[in-house]
Amino acid sequence: MNQSANVTSIDAVRAFRAALLKFEGNARDGVTCLELEIRRAVNWIEVDRRRYWPAQVKQASEELAQARNALERCQLKVGSEEAPSCYEQKKDYERAKRRLRYCEDQVRKVKQWTQIIRQELTQFDGQMAQMTVCVDTELPRAIAAINNMLTALERYAGATGNVGPRTASIGSEEIMDADDVARPDA
Repeated sequence: MNQSANVTSIDAVRAFRAALLKFEGNARDGVTCLELEIRRAVNWIEVDRRRYWPAQVKQASEELAQARNALERCQLKVGSEEAPSCYEQKKDYERAKRRLRYCEDQVRKVKQWTQIIRQELTQFDGQMAQMTVCVDTELPRAIAAINNMLTALERYAGATGNVGPRTASIGSEEIMDADDVARPDA
């Protein structure tokens, strides 16, 4: 199949190649950055929060026991002459109970979110694998093809003696297979 392209500026092809190389670098950086950020968030839930909330449950249980003891001591004084209302101790006891319930609820939520995030991470890993394949194989292949085109165009322009705006028309049979050429920076 004899296909030809009407290339009006070799410099435009060079500029496109430079932009594609820049995009390749940015894409690699973006993939790496995204993977690191996701892993950091997953680690925060699966490790940090998984340790933090059980420790908070333990601390809240201790505070509840202290509040209960303070309330009981206060209530023992009721029979004495100073008859305190124990209002502050009751408030502290109720606050400690609410805090313990909250911490226990957070432990359950961390378990739920851990399961959800693992499912989402599996989907993310599949999508990132596709992007990585594109960045690692498709972009280098495209860059190699453009390098081949540039070489062929420059040969053609040199052979025809074109000077000035570097205009050339080239058939696809003159362009080598992109897989046969190594990347220029590899």
